[in-house]
Amino acid sequence: MKSVLIIDDDQEIRNGLINHVPWRKLNLTVKDTACDGLEALKKIRLSPPDILITDIYMPKMTGLELIKRLYEEFPDIHIVIHSGYDHFENAREAIRYGVKHFFLKPSPIQEIETVLLDISQEIDIQEKQKTLIKNYETQRNEYLRYTKDALVRELLNTRYKASDIPSEKLALLNLSKEQNVIVSTLTVIRPPYLTKAHERDWQLMKFSAGNIILEMIETHERFSEVDIHVVDYSDSTFVLVFFENENTSHLRDVSYELSSELMRTILFFLKLSIVVGIGRMKTGVHEIIDSYLESQRALEAAEYQEFNRVYTFEEVQEQSEVECSYYPFELLKDIHEAILLKDYEGLVNIWGCFVKTIETEKNMSLYIVQTICISTLNAILMNSHSKEQLMNETLDMSQLLTKVYSQRTIRELTSWMGERIDTWVGQTKEELNGKKSHKLIVAVKDYVKENYDQEITLAEIADTLYVNRNYLSQLFKKVTGETFVTYLNRFRIEKAKERLREKKYMVYEVSEMVGYQNSTYFSQVFKSVTGMSPSEFY
Repeated sequence: MKSVLIIDDDQEIRNGLINHVPWRKLNLTVKDTACDGLEALKKIRLSPPDILITDIYMPKMTGLELIKRLYEEFPDIHIVIHSGYDHFENAREAIRYGVKHFFLKPSPIQEIETVLLDISQEIDIQEKQKTLIKNYETQRNEYLRYTKDALVRELLNTRYKASDIPSEKLALLNLSKEQNVIVSTLTVIRPPYLTKAHERDWQLMKFSAGNIILEMIETHERFSEVDIHVVDYSDSTFVLVFFENENTSHLRDVSYELSSELMRTILFFLKLSIVVGIGRMKTGVHEIIDSYLESQRALEAAEYQEFNRVYTFEEVQEQSEVECSYYPFELLKDIHEAILLKDYEGLVNIWGCFVKTIETEKNMSLYIVQTICISTLNAILMNSHSKEQLMNETLDMSQLLTKVYSQRTIRELTSWMGERIDTWVGQTKEELNGKKSHKLIVAVKDYVKENYDQEITLAEIADTLYVNRNYLSQLFKKVTGETFVTYLNRFRIEKAKERLREKKYMVYEVSEMVGYQNSTYFSQVFKSVTGMSPSEFY
């Protein structure tokens, strides 16, 4: 409960306030009283109250003198002036020191209750704001790291147009749409002696490699000036994304130097072989995926040449023995577009054609097919409609990665991937057309029924139901034949008509009761639905 200190040189007034104000009802408690400002100041310094009720004219130290002291020493105390003299000068002087609330002696109990309730609510709001600010400051860095990592991971696996990436989000992460970027992929080669029975030892080795990467970036003067984001991408892979900034010169050189230094350091300390692929520099963060795919193409060279080397995409392009194994950039683009547009039949056909192509031409490495499968699975995961789908074993990314790398041949991998695509397509169609879709619509309507008097958005409802907002919007229109906004407005207007028939409320009051904060807008919606204005409906 919030505490109150009462100051007045009249004992009867102090007792009257204590005995007649319903403190418990207001969730307040009178912690102490004082007969003048000097006594009050001593008590406040020992234990400050939340609220102070004070007279103006008192011996030793007046109420205004006390208020001035408190303004400097205890600015968070909420002060109420309770005086028998309605002097404007006193009020104006008190306002200068933050006093907002006044009532004159004698005041009705109801008036005192109203003032104290306002102050109590104001304190609650301020406390919530302070808590939010404190939590924000505490969690901001962690949140930014998480947000940046999530964004980078998404950009590594999903193709976007520059206009699709919010500038505000990039600015929050100190990024811009036009930044030059380079992606470097480091693959740590698992030694043959670290079999599955030694999984813990292997994870410790990889963890140590990750620490070396982070420490070198943070401590090496040459690299600490560059904005580098490290993604622990898979069981054996780290992806480094280099962002150019005003302190960076020769981004290509920096990416090559760091990749080479990391390779040598990990080999020296951990005795682990490394192969590194570096893509070309791209302009715009939306092209991170292109530089990443090029770094994967550069890694193909390791299958034909040697480990503990840095391979650049430019070098790989010049080698004829590597050119025979092409990377299907257009295929990935078509797959991502089919998933994004929910072209299920198209997705199945694209995958079937791809499988026939690699079976006929036999010029695709297992490593590249693995990468294509992972990118496809990630796109499916990002476009799954419901939490149930996300939690389903067939869409659990950690399990899927293990499955991808456990397939021993391209034939086994493409067959397994085809089954995953068919399963996802079937589940999604079933969700869209089955009984479950109607349950979702019922849940949406129930939510509207319970919260129509509040601000409601479909995105908010989608979050509570763990479904994709666009999917829910399409489903609602398909099942009900109208948009969510139309349904919400109709529901609110029906509730408004019920209120208006009671003939107890003004139009603006009814507007607020049914969730419209702007009464003019409410009247417009009412007329569009009923054909008449709210006042005509009376």
